[in-house]
Amino acid sequence: MKLMKGVKGKALGSDQAQAWNMAKKLNAELLAMPLGAKAPGCVAWVFEQFFETEKFKSLARSTQTDYRWLARRLGKVMMGNRPLGEFNAMSIKARHADFVIEQINKESGHSASHYCARSARRVWKCAGRKEFVDQINPFKDMEMKGLPQRDIVWQPEQVATVIAKAYEMGFPSIGLACHIAYGFAHRKNDILSLTWTALDLGSRKTSKTGVTLPMVQSAYPDMDAAIEIERARQKASEKPSTHVIQCELTGLTWHPDVFAHHFRTVADAAGLPRELQFRDLRATAATEMKDAGADIIDMSTHTGHKTVTMARRYARPTAEQFQRAAAKRQANKAKNEA
Repeated sequence: MKLMKGVKGKALGSDQAQAWNMAKKLNAELLAMPLGAKAPGCVAWVFEQFFETEKFKSLARSTQTDYRWLARRLGKVMMGNRPLGEFNAMSIKARHADFVIEQINKESGHSASHYCARSARRVWKCAGRKEFVDQINPFKDMEMKGLPQRDIVWQPEQVATVIAKAYEMGFPSIGLACHIAYGFAHRKNDILSLTWTALDLGSRKTSKTGVTLPMVQSAYPDMDAAIEIERARQKASEKPSTHVIQCELTGLTWHPDVFAHHFRTVADAAGLPRELQFRDLRATAATEMKDAGADIIDMSTHTGHKTVTMARRYARPTAEQFQRAAAKRQANKAKNEA
């Protein structure tokens, strides 16, 4: 009989009575496992082993959260009368993987199934190297359709509308976050974790890619004014924050999920289409820079993307490049508004 990887085999002996006693002891140990503990060798356990790797721990916190969510989503898919997470990982074949991903596609849509398949493929690859599973990866070569490229951008008047509505509804922090997302083109988590120290130093390291980016606050006058208003407000308050974006509900930094919920409430109140998301502000900023003639080096001073490897190797992001990209963008906007 094939044992689960991670479970040490124990000889039961040739004596039947002794074998029964040993089997009962082993079963008792299994039943004594803490509630919620993953049985060694099961699918859920394999994911837990991946979460303990240095590779996983080096990922951005938001990416780690995504992987854990995807693991839970995969693990709860029912295969017969048991969820996938309880199955012996060594027994999972391609037909099982196809069934699981198809079920997720039916229940949660193409995006969820796409990312579940990608995460499972990566975890299985890691598990294969550690011999927790067979070398044949059941989640490889699934021939899934890729996700369509997102092409939604904000219009300048929509940005102004949602910012005004945020202030009107008593959430200036959300309005300021929109200013920064539209100006610096940073990711949501980087905006929510932005400190006054980093802003005053004029540079910060991104949480996802680890790239150090320049930040020239004065390059975008509207954003600059909003930041200084918030700086003055915090200085005058009893509990000033070390972070630029301070949640009005708690006086602390926003939790990303709570921020997303309240942003959606503000956006809905502003009458904006549901397809417009906070993350699209970053893409809108990059699109405006591209439209203004900024090259990949200029754009990367804002977004931190490493699209052109050679350009990244020889040209580091600088405040001067940031100013040039900002100037091109502002000039193009002024031309369009004239």
